[in-house]
Formats: sequence, C-alpha cells, structure tokens
Amino acid sequence: MNFEEAYQRLREGTATDEEAAFVARELENVRKISAILDNPTLLSPEIGQAETDTVQKARKAFNKKTLIRTVAIVLCSLAAIAAIVCAILFIPSNISASGKQKITKAQAVEAAYACLVEQVGEERAGTFYVDYAHRHLRYTGSIFDAIYVYKVEFEDVYGSEYEIEVNANSGYTVIRDIDLR
Repeated sequence: MNFEEAYQRLREGTATDEEAAFVARELENVRKISAILDNPTLLSPEIGQAETDTVQKARKAFNKKTLIRTVAIVLCSLAAIAAIVCAILFIPSNISASGKQKITKAQAVEAAYACLVEQVGEERAGTFYVDYAHRHLRYTGSIFDAIYVYKVEFEDVYGSEYEIEVNANSGYTVIRDIDLR
C-alpha cells in the first residue's frame, strides 16, 4: 500500500478501515522517529554523557581561569592603590625632612657619644661601641612637617645598652632606653 494515496483517501473520507489503520501506524512511526531525533541522548546515551562531561570540564576550566584572573586584577589594583597611598604619605614627608636635615650620620653618632659620656663618664663610655645607627622619619604634625631622627645604640662587652636619639635638624639628643647588665 502507498502511504501518500492512503493518506489522500483518508483526508477525502473515502479510505477503507485497512487504509486508515495503515496511515495511523505510519504517523505513529513518524512521531517516534521525530522524538528520537529531537532528543539526541536517546540515540546514544554514551555520546550524550560524554558531551555533558566535556561541557562540565570546559565550564570548570573557564570558571577557574576567570577566578584566577579576577583575583590577580584585585591584587594588582590593591598594590597600585597601596603604592599611591605610600607615595602620597612618604614623598612629602621625605622632602620635608630632607630640607631640614643639618646633621649627617657621623655627626649624629658623635653627638650621641657625647651624650653617653655625659651620662656614664669618659672612662666607662670608652668601653661602649656603636651597635647600630640609622635614621627614620618622625612626624611632628602633618605629613608636610616631618624630621629625620637618628637612632644610635651603644653596647658594651657586658651587654649593657644605651639607645640615644639625635634630632637631625637641631642635634638635640635624648636617651630613649637603657638596658644595664
């Protein structure tokens, strides 16, 4: 039997019961085939699962790359902001303090030693040596009003220590810490 002819007779209302059953069976087969074609996982479940796994792996890789990229951008932004803040805070301070500095490191050590001699006497001061001497910024008001202060530490062979600060602008000395052994 020919489907097209049987279908045409069914539409015209002249089809026999046998032709109507044939057309119904063929239409049902078409619906089944259409359902299979519309759902690719019904064709081959292994292929559908493999595609799903590939998509999930690709999605995870993309999410990981996006997360790493986002974290890197945030960290770089924070570093740039920190650099800008440090520049805003420390450049004016260094310029201000450098303009006021009148005493060198060697002169600061000499002034600190003179303070030590005054504190412990000439004979005892001769047993001390300079453990370290460095300068640091000290703010006296705003960031535009800073000075350098030298911190000089003397130590003797017995472990006694004197920490003396010297103002790089005025040469004023102050004993900040004494540790006697």
